[in-house]
Amino acid sequence: MLLVLVRHGDAAFSTPDAKRELSACGRKEVERAIISYTDFRHRNDKTVNGDMAGGRFVVSPLLRAQQTAAILSDELSANGSPCSFITEDRLEPDRDPNAVFALIDQAQAQRVTELWLVGHNPLLSTLLGLLSDGELHSQPQLATGEIVELEIEWVGLGCATVGYRA
Repeated sequence: MLLVLVRHGDAAFSTPDAKRELSACGRKEVERAIISYTDFRHRNDKTVNGDMAGGRFVVSPLLRAQQTAAILSDELSANGSPCSFITEDRLEPDRDPNAVFALIDQAQAQRVTELWLVGHNPLLSTLLGLLSDGELHSQPQLATGEIVELEIEWVGLGCATVGYRA
């Protein structure tokens, strides 16, 4: 399975946290990131499975993640890969990574071949370290708007290989 981690773009500072919107810079970050990632996928003969059989997008309920997912959806749809997304509380910033492991495991059991998770730090960076190296802080933190592709066969510590990070 391909697991694609996407951190939301830069967000304006405001309260409450759940209602923080992407800044203009954050929108550009996400647009540039998805263009770069889809170019990588095309160069490596991989299609993007958004709403097609075998693919799934799961997104944090916080506004900035929802806006990031909307930009991803628009860009991928323009490139011929329509996608829709599911909102999931387990992708909020301070959630337990084990709950996300269960989400990934469930997707694998349902034969999802490509799972996109759109969320926040510290959760996404924690997941990256645990999945790729089996350690909490082994990888640099995901930057805003960053996309990381992992290849996994099973869900567990150190089970993933990083295929793309930019």
